[in-house]
Amino acid sequence: MPAAERAVRSGHPWLFASSIREINRRSVQGDLTQGDLTGAEGKAGDAAVIFDRKNRFLAAGLWDPDGPIRIRILTVGKPAPIGVDLFRERIARALELRAPLLGDAATTGVRILYGEGDGLPGVVADRYGDHLVLKIYSSAWVPRLAELTEALESELAPRSVLLLTARKVDQAPGILAGDFPSDRTLPFVESGLRYEAHPLEGHKTGFYLDQRDNRARLAALTGARVLNVFSYTGGFSLAAARGGAREVTSLDVSEAALAQARRHFDLNSHLPPVAASRHRTLQGDAFEAMEGLAREGQHFDTVVVDPPSFAKEARQAAGALDQYGRLTRLALRLLAPGGLLLQASCSSRVAAEDLFLRIHREARALGRPLEEVERTGHPLDHPVRIPENAYLKALLARAP
Repeated sequence: MPAAERAVRSGHPWLFASSIREINRRSVQGDLTQGDLTGAEGKAGDAAVIFDRKNRFLAAGLWDPDGPIRIRILTVGKPAPIGVDLFRERIARALELRAPLLGDAATTGVRILYGEGDGLPGVVADRYGDHLVLKIYSSAWVPRLAELTEALESELAPRSVLLLTARKVDQAPGILAGDFPSDRTLPFVESGLRYEAHPLEGHKTGFYLDQRDNRARLAALTGARVLNVFSYTGGFSLAAARGGAREVTSLDVSEAALAQARRHFDLNSHLPPVAASRHRTLQGDAFEAMEGLAREGQHFDTVVVDPPSFAKEARQAAGALDQYGRLTRLALRLLAPGGLLLQASCSSRVAAEDLFLRIHREARALGRPLEEVERTGHPLDHPVRIPENAYLKALLARAP
């Protein structure tokens, strides 16, 4: 059995163009029973039926004539109509998985759909309070947006649905349903802390919901003096302050992100621990700024290092590990004896074990072997179904 067929049978939701032997009107069509083609290979969003070597039904999904992932698979083994009912079923299943989060009034920022992990490959949906931000990563979803929005509204009844797209998708952001706030700001809470997402200006869908659990861990373990490197809008900074840190420094290259970090502290100034914490922002390149702090003789009881992905492609993994190693060395130069290091990576191209081994190797070379507190991965609302979607990993450890 060819490898691609084995992968599809086992539930992998991607079929690459290189694995397709033949394309005809029988295999690419408007739904699972009728032809609806604009050309020999169909158009983006058409239902594509995959047949095995013996010409039997294998799977079906959405056709993307331009992407390297030619079919985003939605059903395997048994034919099923692709449309609102299927989307509703997948969304309902995703909500059931997230029931512990959705039932917590103190946390209203939740990833509702994590693409392949929730059976809707190429789709992400985040809830911020009463609003939804939908992001698509394939042109195959553009003709299906009305159906997908109908399903989301049916299951969640949001005040608005905002569309964002990956760069390779030729579709402008826009409001798909409801009343999106005129100030383009979506307030939400996490563990009782007040935050704001800015989906049209910020990274991802406006906030890094995937680090929720690690922020809670930091709040429970933080030292008195904290440095948050690649701080973005200060999620880890605010969590540390809530946990009792007396002084927090947020370091980021973006002044706009740092302004939002200061805004987050203001939004939570009614909380005594946050009000008592001194928050300082420092703008600059992370590597250069950390070097500068080390030359000044600065030391911190906790250092958080959560950089952007250094490896977008497999060939960049080795260079990314070098960058992570350099960050470990810089962080340990700044970490006080007995201090806590939280170092994370969001690159799927860098294996968790490789990252952790590199961090430990750098620490031993500096004469500061780490004592692990915990290794962490994906939170509940970012379920991993295929290896390619496992990107988040973090190490919490103490250094002598």
